[in-house]
Amino acid sequence: MKPEDFRTDNKRPLTGEEYLKSLQDGREIYIYGERVKDVTTHPAFRNAAASVAQLYDALHKPS
Repeated sequence: MKPEDFRTDNKRPLTGEEYLKSLQDGREIYIYGERVKDVTTHPAFRNAAASVAQLYDALHKPS
């Protein structure tokens, strides 16, 4: 499948904020036996999530 198959709105990429909100969907993530409630705030994942969000935001900045 292509990424566009997962989106209903193919007009623009997500913003960083939209990307982070999309991660807060109740998914079940575990690390070292601990369930991660929110990957955007957990110390093991928050920096990676923020980095990807910055990449999405860069797509919306004028050249």
